Amino acid sequence: MSNEVTYRFDYRMFNPNGWQLLKFLRLPSVRFIILYGGSSSAKSYSTAQVILIMTLFDGENTLIFRKVGASIEKSIFEDFRVSCKQLNMEDYFKFTKNSIRCTYNGAKIDFTGLDDSEKIKGISNYKRVQLEEFSEFEESDFKQIRKRLRGKRGQQIIGTFNPIRETHWIKKSWLDGEKWHDVPMRVTIDGCTIPDELTEVKSLRMNEAKTFLNPRTGEMEEHAPDIVLIQSTYLNNFWVVGSPDGTFGFYDEQCVTDFEKDRLKDPDYFRIYALGEWGVIRTGSEFFGSFNMGAHTSAVEYNQNYPIHVSVDNNVLPYISISLWQYVNEDGHHISQFDEICAESPDNTVKRAGKRLADRLRQLRYFDKLYLHGDASTRAANTIDDEKRSWLDLFLFTLEREGVEVVDCVGDKNPSVAMTGEFINAILEGEVPGIDITIGKDCSNSIEDYLSVQKDANGAILKTKVKNKTTNQTYEEHGHLSDCFRYVVHDLLREEFILFCNRRKRNLFARDGALHFYNPATSDKADISRRIIYMLPNINGKFCLLEGCKVGDKWRVVDVVYHDNTSTDEIAAAVQGRNGDMCIVECGDAYYQFVRKLRVYAGMPVRVCDEEHDPARRIAATSDYVRSYVLFNETAVNESADYSEFVTHLLDYNADKGRDMEASVLLSGFVSYAVKI
Repeated sequence: MSNEVTYRFDYRMFNPNGWQLLKFLRLPSVRFIILYGGSSSAKSYSTAQVILIMTLFDGENTLIFRKVGASIEKSIFEDFRVSCKQLNMEDYFKFTKNSIRCTYNGAKIDFTGLDDSEKIKGISNYKRVQLEEFSEFEESDFKQIRKRLRGKRGQQIIGTFNPIRETHWIKKSWLDGEKWHDVPMRVTIDGCTIPDELTEVKSLRMNEAKTFLNPRTGEMEEHAPDIVLIQSTYLNNFWVVGSPDGTFGFYDEQCVTDFEKDRLKDPDYFRIYALGEWGVIRTGSEFFGSFNMGAHTSAVEYNQNYPIHVSVDNNVLPYISISLWQYVNEDGHHISQFDEICAESPDNTVKRAGKRLADRLRQLRYFDKLYLHGDASTRAANTIDDEKRSWLDLFLFTLEREGVEVVDCVGDKNPSVAMTGEFINAILEGEVPGIDITIGKDCSNSIEDYLSVQKDANGAILKTKVKNKTTNQTYEEHGHLSDCFRYVVHDLLREEFILFCNRRKRNLFARDGALHFYNPATSDKADISRRIIYMLPNINGKFCLLEGCKVGDKWRVVDVVYHDNTSTDEIAAAVQGRNGDMCIVECGDAYYQFVRKLRVYAGMPVRVCDEEHDPARRIAATSDYVRSYVLFNETAVNESADYSEFVTHLLDYNADKGRDMEASVLLSGFVSYAVKI
């Protein structure tokens, strides 16, 4: 350090992060210094210490960015204030709002938020730029900062953050594009070597050198490594675990104990927050709440002895989702995902995505039948293709043209979202004997999706929409690969899924621990004595219709219409063609005129009754009758999305919380009429 300044700092004030940062800030060939890792590893605090020291000794300006300016004063700015006091440097720096000026040489440290991207334009006068909470920045922000920081030799960008999802642009678009090698952790400052135990972090890596063409000389030149990755954890913070020799720092027993509890009870949380590994922080309301990276992911290789199952979702943003699976039904059911294809632009068209899948199969040297699963909506005709072929038809056509023999396993209707999610969670919890699911650890997009996707109020997938700031396109960020997961598991374990649905016990209508079903394939239609249609035109925004028939002393729920509220014309169309003895419409006054019209073309007598003012009471009153005398359609619950959702909501009904009551109100209304016959 320069002898012009008489200040000396005590080495016992530094953590390993501080020593490493001090070393690399003095190397002009290093352009980017990234400090990342677990919480309580002193990344931001160490950075504040070193920037203060560098500002004093080299007289260069530093600009500190946060994505949102309002968070500066009580976060990073406070770190600088405390660091300055701890380092006994208060005589050298003057603090004003969002700025620190060195009274010795006039250099400044400015703080600003990136609320306005125009603020990036004026950074050329700074030697250093720090991006605090780097993971909060957009990739476009970073690109602009890189381009605008120019005009001085040895300008540097420092990024500090806790790693989050593996598909974050920092990792996926930037760091993963580099080749890395470990570098020695030893630090020597002005000929003085710091003891190794004071400078060791979790990992220290640099990127490989690159060769490029100098546009001025036309000569090939080697560009030295210019990115440093410093990874640290709470174990590298002497003010959490104490110094190696025990003479300085602080042992924070409560903090260490808290991390240890996470290690034992929540390994995924510990891996991310404590160990600073890439991953997803969970909220507790995940759709696949039982999915655990430690328990359910491992190295999975394609096994040439078994066929490949592929599951697809045709949403084009953020990508067309394709997951590759294998199923082994030997000594139990073993399902494993070994690969994924996320066909982003420009490959997010049906033909390009199909071509990518075919290319992948050729790489695997797979020439057997391919079993295709996926979203039933892909069967719908589209207006884009000249022949009005469906997305699925085009996908199959592309694969077959590429020489792939495909077995179409895509259903006509999608299974219940909530029920399939619960089924998979039960498997992951080990509650369904003889079945296990393993996800290949290299399927990073799938793993992130399974960890991230949230559950909505009805137990289905909450597909939150985001907006691409560059293209202004809005799309659902998560859930597409999770849908692929649901489709393939449901199809491969169809019988086990039905059995699981039948054995659920937490509802009013189960007898001996399960709903009771009948098989329509063996039903004797001659025994049907009555057929009733019961309808709720609008209950909590849903249109519900139940068709039931009486066989002997039992009532069979033959069919159900159960979806979001629609027009009266569509409601009437749902009634037409049904050969019932009576149609009962439970509704409010607003639908009375509609009922009069319905009587004209319903093809059966139509009666109207007022809406039930106390549905919970009616549900409870009819539950015994349901348990004893009502059977459900075994085929429809598997093949009809409406029927499946109806059954799911019957099972999910919670009288105390008043949730998922529409199905129970419909059934109780039907039963209240049926018992009078």
